[in-house]
Amino acid sequence: MTRMFLRATTAVFAATMLASCGSLGGERAATYDAGSRMRVAQAAEASGQTDIALSMYAAAAAAEPGQAEAQSRFAAALARSGNVAQAEQVLNRALERRPGDPVLQLQLGRLRLRTGAAPQALVVFGQLLAASPRDVGALDGQGVALDLLGRHAEAEASYRQALAASPENIPAANNLAMSLLLAGRAAEALAILEPLSRRPGAPARVAANLRVARAASGAPGPTPAGADMDALLSALATEAAAGRS
Repeated sequence: MTRMFLRATTAVFAATMLASCGSLGGERAATYDAGSRMRVAQAAEASGQTDIALSMYAAAAAAEPGQAEAQSRFAAALARSGNVAQAEQVLNRALERRPGDPVLQLQLGRLRLRTGAAPQALVVFGQLLAASPRDVGALDGQGVALDLLGRHAEAEASYRQALAASPENIPAANNLAMSLLLAGRAAEALAILEPLSRRPGAPARVAANLRVARAASGAPGPTPAGADMDALLSALATEAAAGRS
């Protein structure tokens, strides 16, 4: 609790200090502000200060309208806060300035997943993969879109391609296990999730999926219950949209 309070206090203090940087002039000051605000936003978000994080991402995006990473992070923060329409506007404006930018396209695909528009997301990820076939984020996102469409065998192939390109990628491995669960292959999912849950940095969702896999592997039917499958699909889309892929 004390550590969380200190992180939150640090984020607020840093935000206050950044506000005083307005007296600095020129391009150097603008660049400093944008980069610093991005770091403050990440720290604030990690400590649960979502309002501060969103305002810092907005300031960074305004300071560097042509910087893809700043626009992408701002759009993602907007989407997480429920402002999906505004997030799409940010991405569309950024893509007008930087057509085909992979960072922006990846975020657009994730936004499509968040809104349940799996076919449109699949198109975006396909465009990314046409330009860069080993793009791990696009392969993972493509897998999620395919799972949402019930095309689990194709989704599995996409996740495995992502893992071939990045063997230590926890989100792709987790999503592969979820896909196997959805396909009724709980024992195979369990074989992935057991060691994955013991790896440093494994998110809480891995442990939750592991519990589902354990229950499913001992159930009489070949697949998890319908409610579990719905929850898995929802979690799959939410995680990918949040950029954990």
